[in-house]
Amino acid sequence: MKLNTIVTVIALTAFTGLTACTTEKVVDNTVDASLFVGKTAVKTTVGVGKLAVKGTNSAYKAVTK
Repeated sequence: MKLNTIVTVIALTAFTGLTACTTEKVVDNTVDASLFVGKTAVKTTVGVGKLAVKGTNSAYKAVTK
């Protein structure tokens, strides 16, 4: 009976450690994904703005020539 109790305590300790590690990884991946989405949104907005400026500039040059 004593061995069974020791094995149970070791198993619960290992399971708790694994759960904490998995939870930490899930949070880490969620933060990474959020940062990626935010950075991509900003870069896309900046890219669209640059494209609009280039297009407007080209259209202006075509009209004024």
